Amino acid sequence: MAEVAVIREVDPSARVARDASIGPYCVVGPNVTIGPRSRLVRRVSVSGHTTIGSDNVFEEGCVIGALPQDLKYAGGPTLLYIGHRNRFGRFVTAHIGTETGGYLTRIGDGNVFMDGSHIAHDCYVDDQVRFSANVMLAGHIRVHNGATIEELSGVHHFVTIGRYSRVGPRTPVRRDVPPYAEFYSDDLNSPPAVRGIHEEGIRRAALPADEEMELRRALHELFDDEFALQTKIEQLFNLGVEGEVAELCKFCQRSLQGVYGRYRETFRGRVPPEAKQYLTREQLAQIARETQ
Repeated sequence: MAEVAVIREVDPSARVARDASIGPYCVVGPNVTIGPRSRLVRRVSVSGHTTIGSDNVFEEGCVIGALPQDLKYAGGPTLLYIGHRNRFGRFVTAHIGTETGGYLTRIGDGNVFMDGSHIAHDCYVDDQVRFSANVMLAGHIRVHNGATIEELSGVHHFVTIGRYSRVGPRTPVRRDVPPYAEFYSDDLNSPPAVRGIHEEGIRRAALPADEEMELRRALHELFDDEFALQTKIEQLFNLGVEGEVAELCKFCQRSLQGVYGRYRETFRGRVPPEAKQYLTREQLAQIARETQ
């Protein structure tokens, strides 16, 4: 039998935990850190200034830490940070950040990205998020805890997806999606909109019974008819709402104050607050110098 060499290309300066697994035909670049028990299954490429935590799985063909598909990117040492216990299906792509977008793309813990998903530059994906196959995130997007995005949906840059919300299949998302909401089109001729409460999201959030009841009431009041949404928000604030209802109202108010219903558009060309939370003081000082 002919002897066939299994090729792996791991840069000597990459920091790979002893119990991490690098499968056949994988490539790991010089500025990469891979944590304990993380697995690159087969034909996975990890490049850029990329840090991967523990217990992550990258299935065949993933491209992680590639350069942003943004012409404003100037070649700086921008970052991709991936937390712990994430599952990346086949051919998932995730890019490093850009200088003008805050230097950082960040993926949290316990997320699932099914085959063909794409996380572009300067996105922030929190924890326990679920992407079905071929979900596409443009740049500068924030996806909050517990959100679900169904297959073949595309999210416009600077959109925010609220916590425990659900975006339906094949949905073009051009504005912020409120927490705990179902967001999709009824048919091919109707624009996507809030269509109800995401019951699975409510269940996963495990809210106290009284808080869940108040949240359901607020969601119905705000989105049964979105006419005069700002007035409805103010009325709820005047009632002294707290907890999840208060956070829901703040989310919707920020979206209304944004551009085209996208709150994060207000950070275009500036460092977003998430970057200030996750970057070191030295990195923030460097960004300040380079953007003056």
